Amino acid sequence: MKKINIAIAGATGFVGLELLNILQNHPNVKIVKLYAQSNLGKPISFFDKRFKKNKFFPKVSLLKDEDFNIIDAIFTALPHGEAHLISKKIKKNTVLIDLSADFRIINKGVFEHWYKVPHLAWAEQKKAIYGLSEINRALIKKTNIISCPGCYPTSILLPLIPLVQNKLIKTNNIIADSKSGYSGAGKKTEDKKLYPNIEQNIAIYGVGYHRHMPEIDQILSEKAKKKISITFTPHLIPTFRGILSTIYLELEKNIKLDKVMKCLIKFYNKEKFVKIADPKNMINTNNVINTNFCNISIYKNRFKNKIIIASSIDNLIKGAAGQAVQNFNIRYGFKEDLALN
Repeated sequence: MKKINIAIAGATGFVGLELLNILQNHPNVKIVKLYAQSNLGKPISFFDKRFKKNKFFPKVSLLKDEDFNIIDAIFTALPHGEAHLISKKIKKNTVLIDLSADFRIINKGVFEHWYKVPHLAWAEQKKAIYGLSEINRALIKKTNIISCPGCYPTSILLPLIPLVQNKLIKTNNIIADSKSGYSGAGKKTEDKKLYPNIEQNIAIYGVGYHRHMPEIDQILSEKAKKKISITFTPHLIPTFRGILSTIYLELEKNIKLDKVMKCLIKFYNKEKFVKIADPKNMINTNNVINTNFCNISIYKNRFKNKIIIASSIDNLIKGAAGQAVQNFNIRYGFKEDLALN
């Protein structure tokens, strides 16, 4: 089979490097372009020693100089607004897999309010599919613009979507408290002035107004067929990678924890990358680090009709690069776990 020519824009960031690390093991892929804004002309091993032995990767080049003619699919891990411009330049049949928020929000005003940049590709937005792999698989197969979910939304939406679809939980007071390794804030965490003692510090941020909130609200509302707004608070913790989300829920009348468990097990029974854990075992991030898995566990609460759900993922893989490659495999009809084992 002819290999698919791949470009990675934002190749030297945490997510871009994870994409490259996964795709270098994909048998149907040829990496033809690696784009960045600085350190141009350097080998990718300059940024990550994992690639020191691979001498076949292209050197880092400047995105704006590219005409995209040799590219079949492009992964974009760039600041918000950049993928809008790329979507207008690529060939009609080129697949764009975006890891920013540029195509996640379906309301133009909501996007511009939360991300403080104009939406410059509204016609393209209407063609985009939200790339939560296990949920929108059938639609992902048919689109050329795949908008990969944020890391926090992935960890929150996967356990909640089956429950809101089956009307098992009350939706007026969903509370999600998430802890992420500091890689979730990007390479700016290397700035010691902005993030002092990052490896020994726990920091709350985005309190009440984190940009992932409208994304979570939008998808839950769509799946529940009614308006849902959740309370969500993120924290950075002194570890490089991994997310653990703790979600506090109230059950609908006459719904028991056992029914919630059965619902999630049935919903994800055939999914390789989503696992429902035994509630006797407290889940953690260690079991999902460097994998594309999402582990979910359901716990009793001491208060009647209330439960706690925990969800763990690797924010750089299932929350970003791994899910992007999973979507790539879905789109091209490959085995879904190709290069992800």
